[in-house]
Amino acid sequence: MVEREVAHRMFAQEFNDSRFNLYSNSSLSGNQEVYSPNFLISPTGLKVNRVFVVGVITEVDRLSDQNGSEKELWRARISDPTGAFTVYAGSYQPEASIFLSTVSVPSYVMVLGKVRSYEPGDGSVYVSLRPEEINYVDESVRDRWIVDTAEMTLERLDAFERFFSSGHGTGKLSDSMESCGIPQTLASGMCLSLDYYHKDKEYYDSLRCVLKKALCSIGASLDTPEEETDYESIVQSILEILDDGNGFDYSEYIGKAVSQNIPGNIADSTLKSLLSKGHIYEPRAGFFKVIH
Repeated sequence: MVEREVAHRMFAQEFNDSRFNLYSNSSLSGNQEVYSPNFLISPTGLKVNRVFVVGVITEVDRLSDQNGSEKELWRARISDPTGAFTVYAGSYQPEASIFLSTVSVPSYVMVLGKVRSYEPGDGSVYVSLRPEEINYVDESVRDRWIVDTAEMTLERLDAFERFFSSGHGTGKLSDSMESCGIPQTLASGMCLSLDYYHKDKEYYDSLRCVLKKALCSIGASLDTPEEETDYESIVQSILEILDDGNGFDYSEYIGKAVSQNIPGNIADSTLKSLLSKGHIYEPRAGFFKVIH
């Protein structure tokens, strides 16, 4: 019996950047341990079989079965501050399929899912999740997930920083990482990542900027002095009025905001802030909907 793999937290950008599949020998050989897990190796060396995600569900589509049968197949997009996860649920995920068939879009949801990848043969790799569990959550759970995921990602980035700062050495990568005090469990994934992706220090530094933006998406309002105008609350009220369930246009919003003495540049930046925090979403360019 194969034990369940740990469900890791990772942001959508890193998940979608992941291309390296590590297949277990048993799953390829066809022996009795065919259910041994396969893994996706991320650019930061995370070795994942299962992922825990919290975000905003922004799209749900019912797809036709590729074999022409009447089996249901649902596709959804779960957005976090860095991008979006693609989730598929079919007849082997009946509870998830029922949830997606009735889910209110947009809503905050959590997904515990297994990693899946599709390689069409042209060198590209498409990754997605098959949900084992999916349910509604609130904004506080989403915010906590962002903080926890940022902390865990930063630990891996710090390990790469120590490695690059060490000068690498001339021996094996694993030996160099051990000399930097990097745990063997993480070092093994880092070695696989460096050997496959060939990323440099600049790439990992750019990921730090992504983490900062993700954290700012939930923390910007914490630094606002009490005496300053709370534009976010005012704009939120405007959006609640504009969105009668069918959404609203950007120009319509700006006109309404300016009529209430909100400068155009502040109206624009506040709308973008609410968008990054997941209070609203943009199903198409220049058109928005409020997340209730």
